[in-house]
Amino acid sequence: MDWHGLALAFQGDGYLTAALGAARRAVSVNPQAIDAQLTLGDLCERTGYARDAIAAFEAAHRLAPLDATVLRRLSAAYRRGGRPTDALASAHAAAELEPEAAATSVCLGDALLAGGAAAAADRLYARALVLDPRLARAECGRGAVLLAETRWSDARLAFERALAIDPQCAEARYQRALLDLRFGDYRAGFAAYPAIVDTEEQRPRYHYYHAGVPLWDGTPLDGRRLVVAYEMGLGNQLMMARFFPALTRFGSTITIETPPTLLALFRRNLPDLTFSEFTNWQPTENMDVHLPLMQLPSVLKVARAADIATPGPYLTADPARVETLRRRLNLEPGVRHVGVVWHGNRANARDRWRAAPLPAWSPLAAVPGLRFHSLQLGATPAELTAAPFALAPAHDLIGDMEDTAALVTLMEFIITVDTSIVHLAGALGRPVWMPQPLRSDYRWGVDRSDSPWYPSLHIIRQRTQDDWQPAFREIAAQL
Repeated sequence: MDWHGLALAFQGDGYLTAALGAARRAVSVNPQAIDAQLTLGDLCERTGYARDAIAAFEAAHRLAPLDATVLRRLSAAYRRGGRPTDALASAHAAAELEPEAAATSVCLGDALLAGGAAAAADRLYARALVLDPRLARAECGRGAVLLAETRWSDARLAFERALAIDPQCAEARYQRALLDLRFGDYRAGFAAYPAIVDTEEQRPRYHYYHAGVPLWDGTPLDGRRLVVAYEMGLGNQLMMARFFPALTRFGSTITIETPPTLLALFRRNLPDLTFSEFTNWQPTENMDVHLPLMQLPSVLKVARAADIATPGPYLTADPARVETLRRRLNLEPGVRHVGVVWHGNRANARDRWRAAPLPAWSPLAAVPGLRFHSLQLGATPAELTAAPFALAPAHDLIGDMEDTAALVTLMEFIITVDTSIVHLAGALGRPVWMPQPLRSDYRWGVDRSDSPWYPSLHIIRQRTQDDWQPAFREIAAQL
């Protein structure tokens, strides 16, 4: 049996799950087949198995240590797998072998940008365009650098140049959509957002799409089974929950994939909807159509800020848990109790610039009448000791998002960097203050201190990248 040939045939017909199985069989039968290893790596990336993709490309590299193409693919796999140092080493090795290849310059630029070296990355993208002026991917790289430098208009021009070269360039279409959303053009932004499923960086997240399950277009389901697929983090899930009730008019054959920590919160708040626990992709036989979570606004024709806003909180905390945790915290009367969160998921590449180290919070120590409570999951005793103010370990009481919701409800207000707690507090209608990095996420706009997503949110922005002290001095002054 030619397992590799079968894998390629399945892949060509769009049956990626079958193709992946055949490719795995091909390399088990003949581990020395470099083409099969490369096909396996590609299929693992496309179906979201980042570690397996790295292993396949590493095997290919061992078989062909002087092949620059293999090194470039290995570098990209390392980068997408959260290993920027290894990505850079592989890209440098490719550059030594093929210094005049435009693709190598882009690969090295990508690795440098992932490590935070934006200026050096830009030089590599510029060099790639000298070598190949028709390389849309290099223009997208320059656009990514300009985004990192918050040069929004120049970034848009770079993505427009990429689209002039290749009108189907998914990365450019997606990044342009994010710029539209950042500046409040929700109609254009949400309409173009679905381009994300075909971008090189994000494609592995969209397993059902690449496995051939049709996308739902918002037409009547007429008994078809719809799965709203989990996508990119707890914050997005909480943010999109405002749209979940609108799904009920389409029928009862809808299932919303939800991480385990959010299940109880959603099932209690939205009893008319069906939620399934998401830990991995389910068999495609379980659905007739699907929709990635963040494409709900596109299907529901969200076009204005008014379409986003909710008249009040759209989630509530469990009253029983609120009372239980109130007793356990033994909150001192006569002071303002403040929940704080200073970093997000450490595995997220964005966390290096959105996290605010606790020493930067020191201006808040001078504000009288405040009692601070850590809502930071995984906070260590050393972190609490090093904090510039007394910090009670309320995070020890968190088992799932129902507990977090109860704790947020008990606080007078929350101060948190850009994490899921912003979305939870906003969904609960609780006052939340967010110190925001200069390189902000698209949904928070550019210079506004409020947000159409959450009326209870107050944004305090960095003026210089990585300099948090002025933001916290501003928070202290306003408090």
